[in-house]
Order: sequence, then C-alpha cells, then structure tokens
Amino acid sequence: MPKENKNVIPSVPSILLDFWHTGFFMLPQTLASISKKISDQGVHPESATLRMALSRASYLTKLRKGTSLEYIQKGNPINPHLKKAEDTLFSVKLIKDLGKDFEVELKDLRLNFRKSGTCSAFLLRKILEKLIFLSFARNSLLSKLEDRTMKGRYIGLDAMINVATLEKVKGSPFLMSKTAKSIQGIKFLGDVSAHDPLSNVEMEDVIMQIPFIVTAYKELVTKLH
Repeated sequence: MPKENKNVIPSVPSILLDFWHTGFFMLPQTLASISKKISDQGVHPESATLRMALSRASYLTKLRKGTSLEYIQKGNPINPHLKKAEDTLFSVKLIKDLGKDFEVELKDLRLNFRKSGTCSAFLLRKILEKLIFLSFARNSLLSKLEDRTMKGRYIGLDAMINVATLEKVKGSPFLMSKTAKSIQGIKFLGDVSAHDPLSNVEMEDVIMQIPFIVTAYKELVTKLH
C-alpha cells in the first residue's frame, strides 16, 4: 500500500472554496488580496492559474472597479461544520437554560458568529466567565472568587476555572477537570480577541472549540437553578 503524502499542496480551487466557506468573499476582493491570502497558506500560484480558478468558481461573481476586477460571493455557503456548531451552540435547551441573564450576549453572538471569529471568541469567553460568576453567586459561594490580594476585585478567568473544578454543590463540581482542560482553547482565543490589538481570530478556529465550550456551559447551568 503506498504511503500517504502528508505534504500534498492543496489546489487553488480547493483553497478558494475554503475561503468562501469562511466568509472571505463576503467583501469584494482584488486579485492582489486573494493572492496574498493564498500565499499566507504557503501556496504561490501563478497569476494565470489563479485567474482561471476564479473564473471557474461558480459561487463568485466579478465586479469591475475602474480598470480592475473584484470578486465577491453570490450567496452564503453552507459549511457543514459551521452549521453543526451553530446547532450545538444555539440549541433551544441551552438557550432556555441560560435564561434572560444571557439574552444580550447570545443576541450579539448570533449576529457575529458567521461573520467574525474575533467577536465570537470574545463573546464565548465572556459568557463562560459570567456563567461561572453567576453560578457561584446563586450558590452563595461568590467569596470563593474574590481576589485575596486586592479588596473589591475578583480573580481572573484562569483562576475561576480552577476554582470551579474544586468547589462542589451536592457532591458535584461546577466544572469537571476534563472539561476545564478542554476549554483552554476557547479561553486562549477569547484572550487574544480581548487583549491582543494586533491579532484576529479565525472563524474556523472558533468552530473547532464549540463542542468543548458547550459542554462547559451545560455543566455550569446546572448550578444556576
């Protein structure tokens, strides 16, 4: 059996299709901007090859701007991974369990989920932090989240997650240790979106973290009511 080549370079059409799925063509893109984004993937096609692939991309349409052409999507793609993430994150039961306390955050998340990985990561992180805070407050354990070194302030999210694995209500921790470890990815993306002015978060990176953060939400909401 031949060995699988792990260094296969993706084709230009497949790269363009991925860009469409992740919303790159929601805004008009020039040949130069498309070429640069492809180069960022480590692929450097000739201009003629790129033009040919763009002309054959049935999901794109051309706009003439002066003497140059721009490319924009004809319609919204159906990304199965994105659809599954949305169904999981915005399930009727989870939204009901979160309740009115999270109406604003969930509304903002719906508005941004397909459009911005940076905004989505920030909101997912905020919901997590707020959920830990409120679940401790509802169980009269808010003092466990107080910063002992600075009166009137609370510990950071890292420390909150750790405390949530240690504190229990009726023998059950706020967060399982396995869950706490699995949400470090979305916490990192949320930290980047909130504190790194020079970086943006890609939507596909957020999508990969949805199963883990939803598990955390489900564990924490059991302590809300």
